[in-house]
Parts: sequence; C-alpha cells; structure tokens
Amino acid sequence: MKGKEMSLIKLNHKPVGVILISGFYAFGAIILFFFFVTDPLYASSLIAERHGLPSTTGSWILLLVGAIALLIAWGLFSLSRWGFIFTQAYLVYFGVVSLFLSREQFTTIEVGNFIWALLVIFYLLLIRKQFFVSKLS
Repeated sequence: MKGKEMSLIKLNHKPVGVILISGFYAFGAIILFFFFVTDPLYASSLIAERHGLPSTTGSWILLLVGAIALLIAWGLFSLSRWGFIFTQAYLVYFGVVSLFLSREQFTTIEVGNFIWALLVIFYLLLIRKQFFVSKLS
C-alpha cells in the first residue's frame, strides 16, 4: 500500500485510548443515573462538591453531569470536532476546580481528578488530528 492509503486506513480506526475514555464516561453516566434513582441526596452532594458547587445542590446535578458524561462519551467515540472541543472544555474546568479544591483541602480524590483531567487533555491533544480529518474520504 502507498503512504496515503495507509494513513487513510489508520484514520478510519478509533484509537484504543479514545474507546477507553469514552467507555469510562458512558459507564460513569450510567452510575450517576443509577444513584439518581437509589440515593440521590448523598451522591448529588459528592458530585456537586467535586464540581465546585455547594453540597446542598439538588439531585438535578446527577442528571446534568450524567448528560455531560454521555455527550463526552458520544463526542469522543464518534471522533467529532465538537466532541473534542466539548471534552477539552469540560476537562479544563474540572481540572482547574480539582486543583483549586486540592489546594484548599489536600485529598487524594481531588489530586486524582486533576491528574485524570491533565492526562486526558494531553492524550487528546496528541491525537487531535483524529478529530479534525475530513470524514468524506
């Protein structure tokens, strides 16, 4: 095969990292929807705090973050431009909030959330060409 044909074949396959990250977000969304039904008060206070909101935020936060997670999962899995941009924007927000919260009260979960956001941001930047190629070919 020629170089151009080989590169087109590579671009038609989804990177394993994207599949894993989108699967992680889809699974997380399912868990959030499950907690919305089973234990919304406790779960919503934890999710709200992790996103820099007051712990008294209502259980609607589970639905909102679950919907955001599903959008991220679909956007990444479909290798769409909007998925790349939306995911990067969410992760920058989530990473900054986690970093701020970890400086306020050093906890493993906050540092872990910051590291997760940072790793996914850098990984997606490394493979950004996958999201910005023409799908017409």
